[in-house]
Amino acid sequence: MQLTESDVSYVRAVARKLVGEVDADDVAQDALLKAHAKRAQFEGRSQLRTWLYRITTNTAFALLRTRRRARIVLEEADAIDPAASPEKVLGREALEERVCRLVSELEPKYRDVIVLRYANEHTESEVAGALGLSVATVKIRAFRARTRLRELMAA
Repeated sequence: MQLTESDVSYVRAVARKLVGEVDADDVAQDALLKAHAKRAQFEGRSQLRTWLYRITTNTAFALLRTRRRARIVLEEADAIDPAASPEKVLGREALEERVCRLVSELEPKYRDVIVLRYANEHTESEVAGALGLSVATVKIRAFRARTRLRELMAA
């Protein structure tokens, strides 16, 4: 499998839509390295660009999750209640980890919307543009994802 310049440009364009201009090169490079490392796993059941899109979105979402977690930790460090018990702080951290794990278990079409909408704090219009969907579809997928997360949390 040989990637063309057009494929590389496509990966960068997808990365730019998801994480912005500043981080697009890093995400694109990481995604292309992952694609190269996993090239033997590409079976040709889908188009090459579909496969590259999935790798790029997963790479971008991993970056966004990492940044979100770091921001949450910094915000919590600033807002820690000195009277809060260590058990309470650990309980909150465990809940956050569980939610992140459950989000990662969602179907990709729901996970993508949730991560962009809530973890990266994009508007519904921005999510629609990044994923090539209508705003109505983004709203429906976000609703279904939240419903599924509630079900998973209750289980």
